Amino acid sequence: MVEQRMADGPFEQEIVQRLGLMPNLFRPTPSAPETVRQLWQLAKCAYLDAPLPALFKERLAVHLSRLNGSSYCLTRHFAFLIGLGTPAPDAAFQPETLDQARALLSLPLADPARIAAALTRLEAVEDPIDIPEPRSDGEADLLDAASAMFVSSQAAARSRLALRKAFGEPRFEILTAFMAYLRMAHFWADAHPELSLDPDVLALTRSDPDLAIRLTCGEPRHYDMPAPAKPGANGSEASAHRLQRILEIDSVGVLFFDHVEGTLIDANDAFFNMTGYSREEVANRQLTWQRMTPPEWRVSSAAQIDLLQRTGRIGPYEKEYFRKNGERTWMMFAGRDIGDGTLVELAMNIDDRKRTEAALRDSETRFRQFGEASSDVLWIRDADRLHWEYLSPAFEAIYGVPRAVVLQGDHITPWTDLMLAEDRPRAVESLDRARRGERDSFDFRIIRQTDGAIRWLRIRSFPMVDATGHVQRIGGITQDITAVVSANEHQKFLLAELQHRVRNLLAVIRSIIRRTGDSSDSVEDFAGHLEGRISALSRIQAVITRDPVAGFDLAELIADELRAGAAREDRQFSLAGPSLRIKAKAAESIGLAMHELATNALKYGALTVPRGFISIEWRLDERDATRSLVIDWTETGMSGHRLTASRQGFGTVLLEQMLPYDVGAQVTRRFEPSGLRCEIRLPADDILKR
Repeated sequence: MVEQRMADGPFEQEIVQRLGLMPNLFRPTPSAPETVRQLWQLAKCAYLDAPLPALFKERLAVHLSRLNGSSYCLTRHFAFLIGLGTPAPDAAFQPETLDQARALLSLPLADPARIAAALTRLEAVEDPIDIPEPRSDGEADLLDAASAMFVSSQAAARSRLALRKAFGEPRFEILTAFMAYLRMAHFWADAHPELSLDPDVLALTRSDPDLAIRLTCGEPRHYDMPAPAKPGANGSEASAHRLQRILEIDSVGVLFFDHVEGTLIDANDAFFNMTGYSREEVANRQLTWQRMTPPEWRVSSAAQIDLLQRTGRIGPYEKEYFRKNGERTWMMFAGRDIGDGTLVELAMNIDDRKRTEAALRDSETRFRQFGEASSDVLWIRDADRLHWEYLSPAFEAIYGVPRAVVLQGDHITPWTDLMLAEDRPRAVESLDRARRGERDSFDFRIIRQTDGAIRWLRIRSFPMVDATGHVQRIGGITQDITAVVSANEHQKFLLAELQHRVRNLLAVIRSIIRRTGDSSDSVEDFAGHLEGRISALSRIQAVITRDPVAGFDLAELIADELRAGAAREDRQFSLAGPSLRIKAKAAESIGLAMHELATNALKYGALTVPRGFISIEWRLDERDATRSLVIDWTETGMSGHRLTASRQGFGTVLLEQMLPYDVGAQVTRRFEPSGLRCEIRLPADDILKR
C-alpha cells in the first residue's frame, strides 16, 4: 500500500484501502468534489464489486481503453493488471507477467471479420457459459464482442444479443454495467487533460520506453523528456532536405495546421491533388479542419485534438473528408505537435480500401442471409486444422443438436459421433480428398438427437483455393435426403408390387378365358361374357393404379358393378353397411363375384322383373374370436316366377371355388321363393385395410 498523504481524508483513505493507492482519477476537484465521489460510487458497484473474475475485468479494461484512446485509463488498468495496486477484492488474484500483459496490447482492435466470426461462435452457444479463461479462444471472442458493443459499431446490436445469449441475462447486465463505468472513466479522463499519470505508472513508462509508446500512442507526455539538441548548420540543412523529400511524396498528403485555430497553414501537392483545394485557399487561411470535416465526424476529430493536447500526438484515425467539389473521400490521418503550436499530419486516401471493406461486409451479410435462409447446411472448414469457420443454422434442425456441440475439440469427432459408426470413415475420407483438391459427394446416416430418428444426409464438399492454387479452406453443402431415399425405396416396392400384380392379373385373365370358354354355348356368348368380366376386372385395376395404397371402398366397388349392368340405385338395388376399405387382391375377387351376381340377376333373377329388387348389406361379425366380413346379397320380387339354378358356369365356379381359394371366403347360396339369397363370409383381418 502506498504511503498516505497527511491531507487525505476518509474518502481518500477508503480508496487507498480498496486499491492500494490513490489514483489521480479520483482526486476531488476543488470546484465540485462531489462529482468525483459519485464516480467512485459507480466504480465500487460496477467495477470493484462486480461479480466477474478480477483478472478478466482488468484485461477487458485494458482492451477497451485501447479502443477509446484513453491513455490515463489504459496505463492505470495495465498497471493493475501486472500487480501495481490491489483492485481485486480477493487475495487469490494473480497478476499477469509483463510479457503476458504486453501481449494483450497486440490483440487486433475492431476487426470486422474477426468480430463477425466471434459473434457466430457466441450465437451458437446453447446454454449460458462462464467467463472464459484468460488468453483462451473463448476470451478472445468475448473481448471482440465487447469491443463492438463498447464503440457502438455496426455490429453493436448483434453483439448485445450474442453476449446475452452466450453468458446469460444476469452476467450480461453485470458486464454492461462494468463497461458503462469504463466509458464514464474514459470520458472523465478525456475531459481533464491536465490529469497526470499516477507515480507508479510514470515509473513504469520511464523504465520501458517501448511500453510507454504502446500505452500512450506515442512518447508519454507526462514524464520529463530531454530537450532536443540544436543542430548546427549542416544538421539544419540535412533536416530541411529530408523534409523536402517527404513533401515531394505524391501518394501521401502532408498537412500543417495551427491546431489552436484549426487552420490549415500549408500542405504538399499530394494533398491538393487528393482534395482539389488550392494553395491560394491555404494562403488566405480559408481552410480549417472543421470546414473540411463532415458534421458527423467533427466530434471524433475534436477528440483527436484533445488527444494531441495531452500526448502531443494524433491518430492514426480514419474519417471522411470533404473534397472541394463537395464529394466525400475516406482518409487516414496521423500526426504530432512539432513544438511550436503547429500540427503536422500525414494523410492517406483510403477510399479504395473502404470500398473493398464495404463490399466485403455486404458480401458477408448476403452470404450470412443466404446461409440463415437455407434449409441445407452450408459450412466452411479451415483446411489445416479442419476447424469449422462457418456453420449455418440449418445444422441444428437437421442434426438435432446446437452448433456449439460440434464447435469443440478437433471439430471432427463431435461431428462424426452423430453418424452411424460404419459411415464415419467415409466422412473423414471426404475431408481428406477435399484437402488434396478433389471434389467429393457421399451419403451417410445420422441419428437425429431430438427424436432418435435415423436420417439420410448427402454431403458435397469442395476445395477453396487461394491465388496460388493452395487449398486454404474446405466448403460444403449438407442436405437431408431422407425423403428422397424413402421415395426411392417406395418406388422399388411399388415396382415389385406391380410385377407381382401383373403376374396375378394375367393368371386371373387366363382363368376367366378358360372357364368362360368352358361355359359358353357359342362364340357370341363367349365374347359377351368375356367382355363383361374383363371390364369388371378393368374397373378394379383403374382404382389400383390411382392409389394402390389407399384400398377400395366396399360400397363403391359393389355399386360400380350394379351400375355397369344398368341397375338403378334406390329403384332396383340398395346398399347398407359400415364404411370399409378392402385390400387390392381381395377387391379383384369380390369385384368379380359382385359382377357375376349382378349379371345373373340381370339375365335370370330380380332384374328381369318389373318389381325385382336387390338388397346388399354387409357387416362385421365376430365369432369364436375371429372377425368376419359378411356380405348378404338378397333378391326379391320373384314370387310366382320359376326359380332354378343355372348350370354350373363361371359364376358358380367363381363363388364356390375361386373365391374360397383366393380370399378364404365361405359362400352360401339359397334359392328362396322371393329370389336368390347369397351370403359371402370373408376373414376381415386378411382383407380389410387398417
